[in-house]
Formats: sequence, structure tokens, C-alpha cells
Amino acid sequence: MTGVTFEAAIETYAKRLQILTEIMPNLERVAVLRTIGDPNVTFAMKSITQAAPLLNITLELIDIKSADELPNAFAAIKASNAQALLIISSAVVYGANKQVAELAFKYGLPSCSPFREQAVAGGLVSLGPDMKVMAAQGANLVNKIIKGAKPSEIPVEQPTRYEMFINLRTAKVLGLTISPALLGRADEVVE
Repeated sequence: MTGVTFEAAIETYAKRLQILTEIMPNLERVAVLRTIGDPNVTFAMKSITQAAPLLNITLELIDIKSADELPNAFAAIKASNAQALLIISSAVVYGANKQVAELAFKYGLPSCSPFREQAVAGGLVSLGPDMKVMAAQGANLVNKIIKGAKPSEIPVEQPTRYEMFINLRTAKVLGLTISPALLGRADEVVE
């Protein structure tokens, strides 16, 4: 996905929910893991809460403040009878990518994450910005500042490329079949 606008980035959260429904056509209940105080939560929730009724999805909101709370959060997700997990991007979750993927796998929860690393670590699917491209954008901004540009005068740059990763090993263990159409849209398939 290239040429992404800020509005499209917001809609990426709704797209993650839609991907889960493509994988699980009878999906009705999705847990949303969110980090209290993270700025992504506000616009992510706007997108998700608008999309959920259109997809006939009930949301179960699970809040954490730190990675230490993840084991209890996943126990609460399991107790809520959620059938899948949608993860909202945050520094806390990114720092605990492997733990989040392992807990989702342990509890048999198909997960959709913003981070490639979670899909590689055992999460089901990820859809998020290409971090290499974002790093290059950041380096370009630093270069402009070094050359004398005022940071306040440099326009904000949104991600320009999004990638989807699907973990087929996890799908197999969870008893899920990924359609050829969805596999064809993936940037990478982990086998």
C-alpha cells in the first residue's frame, strides 16, 4: 500500500478488523488491546468503533499501562470469550512484541497487529507501516535539520508504505484457512 494519507492511516485500524473477519467469517467478538495514555488510542478507537457495527462485531476493550499487565490482560481477554484480538499500536506493545504474540498463541487468539515483528513471533497477521521506509524518512528529516532547517518548519510526514504479513504456521495451529486472495495481498507469508 503506497501513497497513504493520514486519513488512510487512521482507516488502517478498520482494515485490520476487516482482515480478521476475512479470516474468520463468523467472527462476532474481538478484544481490543490498548495502552492507556498512548496517543494512538484516540484515533484508533474512532476508526474501530465506526467499523465494528458495519462488520457485526462486538468489541471487548482491554486496557494496560505497562507490559507487566499483559498476562492479566490476556486472562481477561480469554474470560471475555473474545474470538480474536486487535492490537492498537503503542510503545509498550511494540517493546513487548514477542510476549504479546506468545500470549495470543498460548490463548489460541487469532491476532491482528500493527507490527511485522508480532506476526514473525507467532501472531497471525500484521498490517502496519514499513519501518525501514519510516527510518529513511526520519533520517531525511534529521539531515534537513543538520543542514539548517527549523524543525517547526518541516512538514509532518506520514508513513507512505504499509505492509501485511501473515503467519501460516500460526493459522494452521489455530485451525484457520487463509484465502488465496488474502495471501495474494500479503507482502510476506511466514511459513
